[in-house]
Amino acid sequence: MLYILLPAYNEEQALPNLLADLESTCARIPHCIVAVDDGSTDSTLQVLRDFAKECPDLDIVEHGRNKGLSQSLLSGFTRILAAENTNFTRTVSEDQLPDIVITMDADNTHPADRIPLLCAGISAGSDLVVASRYAEGAEQIGLNKGRKLLSWGAGKVMQFFFPLDGIKDYSCGYRAYRLNILQSAFNVYGEKLIENSSFAGMAELLLKLAPLCSKLSEVPLQLHYERKKGVSKMKIWTTIWGYGQVIYHLRHKSAEIIEWAEE
Repeated sequence: MLYILLPAYNEEQALPNLLADLESTCARIPHCIVAVDDGSTDSTLQVLRDFAKECPDLDIVEHGRNKGLSQSLLSGFTRILAAENTNFTRTVSEDQLPDIVITMDADNTHPADRIPLLCAGISAGSDLVVASRYAEGAEQIGLNKGRKLLSWGAGKVMQFFFPLDGIKDYSCGYRAYRLNILQSAFNVYGEKLIENSSFAGMAELLLKLAPLCSKLSEVPLQLHYERKKGVSKMKIWTTIWGYGQVIYHLRHKSAEIIEWAEE
């Protein structure tokens, strides 16, 4: 089964096109879209409810108030793992996809056409695949130089402190995870799987999952930032501070993480 997790906060304008693209791209793949409405103040929740009337593959998780990206991801992962555990008798034939979770932004900047590439990476043996802005063939369309520099710099800093074979993009949220790796991570960390509440939580998640993975890889991403409606939800200085917190926390906990991963 393919699960697509969409954390959404005030994305009423972007969701209709994204959801339609997802349904078209995944039409021949058994899938479930899990959308987490993170206390949106616009019509995001109503857009999701309306789409769900025509699309039985859409599952909605509602946050009564805004909790942030990290908590939205945790809520989505929890819903997916609970659903999977209730279907534990389901068997998968050799010609079917392994159980995969894909996370992506709900603002329509992540094109659905990367999903087959991400799934192919998992099927080829990777446990985690990143849609990377720095892989060969990648593009960043409509993104200003300041944001490009911030993302590039953050990646270089994380590579320096935590080098990962096969990974250049530490912060992009468009990824595929083998489901059993997420289950193992929850067994180790529980609700502390993502503790940083800023956008740096994506790097934290990657670094906590990496010791549990036998192989990491990337596919090129065409980031379409020109499709984004409204203002960015990223707070620059909060994110920079968040990276500092992640580096400090994981550097001091690295030995403990590796010990857990080997148990």
